[in-house]
Amino acid sequence: MNVQVSIEQGKSQAVAVMKVRGEINAENFVEVVNKARELYNNPARNLILDLSEVPAISSTGLVAIHKIALIYSGIPHKVEEDENPDFTHSGNARKHVRLLSPRAEVKEALENAKLNLFFKIYDDFEQALQSF
Repeated sequence: MNVQVSIEQGKSQAVAVMKVRGEINAENFVEVVNKARELYNNPARNLILDLSEVPAISSTGLVAIHKIALIYSGIPHKVEEDENPDFTHSGNARKHVRLLSPRAEVKEALENAKLNLFFKIYDDFEQALQSF
């Protein structure tokens, strides 16, 4: 798994773009969350999480997406390996995080976990970018 990042200009503000390549699972979820936190702190307060090259996501990968939502909702929380995750939901996730082009398997996992209710999901990058 690797992560490519960039900062793009949305309609009115800077937007971090985080493109993940490969599965998101227990082996790498801390890395994914920490990369999102790094982007949030430098100083992009909105995120497009590009899932177009994520072939599968484990339950721990879903926790990573949830943690990213909490970070971008302004809820501080450091992620440690072997931690018991906090499943506090925040309505601000929908305002600050967009999911881009999840594959069918990933979309199904998001729907099964009901995480699709907390995010706007786009298939077109430019539409996602201009939504900020």
